Amino acid sequence: MTSNSSNEAVKNLSWYAMGQKVANVFAKKYVYHPLFWLFYFVFFYNAYNKLYEDKLFLIVLIFLYGISHFGLYYIFQYSSLKNCLKNKRFWFVPVVFGFFAIVFGLLNFLFISLIFDKDLNQVFQASTWSIIIYMITSNIFTPVIFLGLKAQKEVRKSRILEEKKEKERIKDELHYLKSQVNPHFLFNTINSIYVLIKIDPDKASETLIKLSNLLRSQLYEFSAERIDIQKELEYLENYIELEKIRKGERLDFKLEKEGDLQGFQIAPLVLIPFLENCFKHLSTHLDRHNLIRVKIKRIGNTLEAEFFNTTEQLSQDQKNPIGGLGLGNIRRRLELVYPDQYKLSIKKGEGDFRVNLKINF
Repeated sequence: MTSNSSNEAVKNLSWYAMGQKVANVFAKKYVYHPLFWLFYFVFFYNAYNKLYEDKLFLIVLIFLYGISHFGLYYIFQYSSLKNCLKNKRFWFVPVVFGFFAIVFGLLNFLFISLIFDKDLNQVFQASTWSIIIYMITSNIFTPVIFLGLKAQKEVRKSRILEEKKEKERIKDELHYLKSQVNPHFLFNTINSIYVLIKIDPDKASETLIKLSNLLRSQLYEFSAERIDIQKELEYLENYIELEKIRKGERLDFKLEKEGDLQGFQIAPLVLIPFLENCFKHLSTHLDRHNLIRVKIKRIGNTLEAEFFNTTEQLSQDQKNPIGGLGLGNIRRRLELVYPDQYKLSIKKGEGDFRVNLKINF
């Protein structure tokens, strides 16, 4: 049973590979161009077959029309003439195109007259000038239709390429911004450990273990575009415990969680910069508590996070909070990951700092 399934899978892959090869062959100009013109010939032959008793005359007529149409198409499409549309000489294009259409129309009439000993006025049931004008008109409209289809294809291809480049650019920028979060956090934490080594070596050791756990999460769990909300909250709580060790009794911290905070995903490390900012700019009062309040709740398909901390005096970073490395990066990340799906409010007071973030997931 397993062997048959494996053989069937291999067979399907072989057919897929063969299909890809065929598609690649037909995608090449030297293959699909002749096929297109063959279709052109067959189409017009069937369309006018009943109108002409002399089939050789019809074949030569379509062949001459084809040379005119093909020639005008390739002259415009694969020469420098098309580039004139992009500059001030755009008027030159219809003049040259019209000139060649007239020349090819006159040549068509001349060649048909020389090849066949027929009264063309009787064959076409029209005057000489009417026949020539019809041939010139055909030389204008048919290649223009082909060129229009080609231009539409190029525009679509260019749009797809631009979208691909934009996605790659956003992906690279997100990777850069995310990488900037990690060193910023790492710098602050190592600084804290350095201070603790001199004050309390045991706490420094405990802090180092917690830092190791946080970095492990960043390395192995937060590389994806989305992570489970529980992992993000667990990361926040570990970070809080790490900071509590450093701040000691001077810190009055409270974390509240409301709603069903499970079963959905968010972009990794979206909340940590705001929490980090609370600790970074926390007041250092000796006569009263230094407060940090964090409230995370879910309302329907919206995640709301509120951050509050007391400050002694607004630092330069908090006077212009979005200009800071962490908050500036996170705002840019929010714009890329949650376009038109988030609201960010930052308010600074005389002795406090507040952030409110809402994300529609």
